[in-house]
Amino acid sequence: MTKKIILINNAYPSPQMPNSGTYAESIKLALESGGFHVDTVVLRPSGSGLKKIKDYITFYSRLLLAPLKQYDVLYINHYTFLLPLFIRIPFQKNKIIYHWHGEELIHNTWLFKFIRSLMKKTFKSTDIHISPSHYYGSIIAKQLKIDPKKILISPSGGVDTDLFSPIYHKQKGEVLHIGFPSSLTEHKGVDYLLKLIQDIPKLQLQLKKEIYIHYINYGDKENKWKKLFYKNPVNLVEYEPYKKNEMYKFYRNIDICLMFSKRESLGLVVLEAMACNVPVIARNTTSMTELILPGINGELIPFLPNIKEIEDKIIMIYQHINQYTPAKFVCENYSKNIVSSFYKRLLTNKEII
Repeated sequence: MTKKIILINNAYPSPQMPNSGTYAESIKLALESGGFHVDTVVLRPSGSGLKKIKDYITFYSRLLLAPLKQYDVLYINHYTFLLPLFIRIPFQKNKIIYHWHGEELIHNTWLFKFIRSLMKKTFKSTDIHISPSHYYGSIIAKQLKIDPKKILISPSGGVDTDLFSPIYHKQKGEVLHIGFPSSLTEHKGVDYLLKLIQDIPKLQLQLKKEIYIHYINYGDKENKWKKLFYKNPVNLVEYEPYKKNEMYKFYRNIDICLMFSKRESLGLVVLEAMACNVPVIARNTTSMTELILPGINGELIPFLPNIKEIEDKIIMIYQHINQYTPAKFVCENYSKNIVSSFYKRLLTNKEII
């Protein structure tokens, strides 16, 4: 008999916000590919302000009324933000999977500490905990007092390698295209992007190559960083934000991807760029040390790099571009097919379920 799973999350793509909770949709598709029946109790955002309040009231009401006992498995994401479930979970006899994704366990304010203290009281020894990376798994173990050996590692739905795929093998061209797919904020390392832009004329002379910097116009149109970008005599290519499932269009236009984020629980952006066979340069921190294999799918720079260290990695990748095989790495380790197989093994193992 096909196992019935109810997937719960406080975000999911909607017509108004198609990029909301796309990882939850990916998890649903991976579970269905594994042969399981999946229903959802999710928040599909319709807007901000009063609309957001109404969305949460509707979502929390569904959490209180959902027929949980009808399902073999409860698949719960972002449990920290699902307070109505705290009073229901202790009475559930079905198998429960908690999938932790990021910021919900990072915060250490008194409110989050209090919520975690309530949350931990609802856990059972038979629960399954999933982390997107070993790095974040260590945070889960510390914050929730869980044996690290009991935390399973699986990316959030994996990468659709049918969609995120290379259109050709990269060759040295007349122009070097460097892409920055993150938001233009200091947390994402935009200050390092600015330093690179300021130094591009010198790097072009060194490589004897014209360089284009590609970035996405996330957020405020009056972003101060953009104004600073354009004070430099550099080729800049600006893109309007893509829908999540269209980001491959950005990656296919670049030769090297820059990931300067200070912290990532997984780094799906990195994996999607790699799936398009684009080597990634990332800071040597958090999950990046698991994803970046120097000389194979990208290069690591120090957490606080100087501009020469960044440029040296750009030169290294450019000079050996055909030696990097990031798409192969993703297909073998992080594709949606790999994740689907993981779920199939997990949920058909009678010792677990």
